[in-house]
Amino acid sequence: MTGTGSQTIVLGTLLLGPLVYAFWRSRKGTRADYIFNSGRTGLLATVAGIICGNIGIGTFVALVLFSAASPVIGLSLALAYGTGLLMCALVATGVHRLSQKYGVRGLIDLIVVTHNVRHPILIWGPVAFVFLLRASVHLIALAVILTAVLPIPPLAAVVLATFFAGAYTAIGGYRVATETDIPQAVVILVGIAILGMWNMEAPSRELVFFDLGPYRFPILIGIWLFIPASAVLAVDNWQRMATAREPSVARSAFLLGAPICLAGYLIIVWLGLHSMPGGDVMQILHTSVPQTWTWLVDLMLIAVVMSTMDTFVMPLMAGLERTELSLRRLQLIVAALFTLLGLSAALFADVLNSIISAFSSLAVFLPVVWASVRGRRVSAPAAIVSLNVGIAVTVLLTTVDLNSAALAGFLLSWLLYETVSRFAPGQSLALRKVAERDARV
Repeated sequence: MTGTGSQTIVLGTLLLGPLVYAFWRSRKGTRADYIFNSGRTGLLATVAGIICGNIGIGTFVALVLFSAASPVIGLSLALAYGTGLLMCALVATGVHRLSQKYGVRGLIDLIVVTHNVRHPILIWGPVAFVFLLRASVHLIALAVILTAVLPIPPLAAVVLATFFAGAYTAIGGYRVATETDIPQAVVILVGIAILGMWNMEAPSRELVFFDLGPYRFPILIGIWLFIPASAVLAVDNWQRMATAREPSVARSAFLLGAPICLAGYLIIVWLGLHSMPGGDVMQILHTSVPQTWTWLVDLMLIAVVMSTMDTFVMPLMAGLERTELSLRRLQLIVAALFTLLGLSAALFADVLNSIISAFSSLAVFLPVVWASVRGRRVSAPAAIVSLNVGIAVTVLLTTVDLNSAALAGFLLSWLLYETVSRFAPGQSLALRKVAERDARV
């Protein structure tokens, strides 16, 4: 990074600003503010959250590397995820009303309540694994940026990254996460726009649009079948829909956020088409602008990482609303979770495969969530087996054949849910309430 005083101030603001703001904003915060912003997130903050949560470092890595290897796969990823955000707009009011009906704030809690799961950790564990896998990728990316900017070893960079990303989230919770998304979204959009303007010329290398590169056709099937659904099944998008101030706010926010994100995706794909397969994403982004502007790339990526980490972690804490834990203990739990993330980030190896594993595993959520939404043929054992076995197998499959992992994982989880629910049927929440009322009478 070129070291002018103003650039250093901007860098310090991006890293320390959220922490200072969290200390100030949390002085009179409540548990409800901390966990879900008391259900009063407005249109601007929701749109900013959509941008920050859906243009993450994983987005840059996947779109740049896939586009460099295969234009059709890169463009398909961008269009499929943009489609998924439009699907969020279509279902947003329904998700909001469903959450109000069951008195839950997050996707995990909906599964737990509708399936009458007695030990929520059995649902929380596999779902949290998927999103903590994605969060660890972001933590690694922040550590890499800090290593490039500061004269520190990689391990110290991971420690600093964990502190910067985790401290303001642990202190301020979901309310501060949603409010800091607004300036962070501005930095992200400005950075992407400048990258696009500096790379408007056509790619210099010869491109064959339908060339799949090292991949096979099943990966395209998986992209179009499951990537749109993954946007709806992401715990951060679900919580945005569930906790917006009004159902109409949730719908309008995704209608506004979807085209903005899609424009960003297409610019990132365009950058990938300019690069060679197998390159380093950080280096690709740096070389896509003049040397005097590389600091802007670093600032943008820091905003990308900081704004995404909090929105991945806090929705995993939504179920703690139903506990008697104090606000201080909730903060300690979030801090411990970031510490765990830091430890896992220090051990990570292949970033791209981690991203693919996380996105492929989202397909496993479909049978369980569909049963929760329908409210019929729900079965706690089926949900537990389908999620835990399905995700474990899907992650393993990505190390063997990432082209078919999502499709195979979905089919396995669906088969497991259908089979186990027949042998161990559950009872819908409505029927359980009737039974409880009759028992009281």
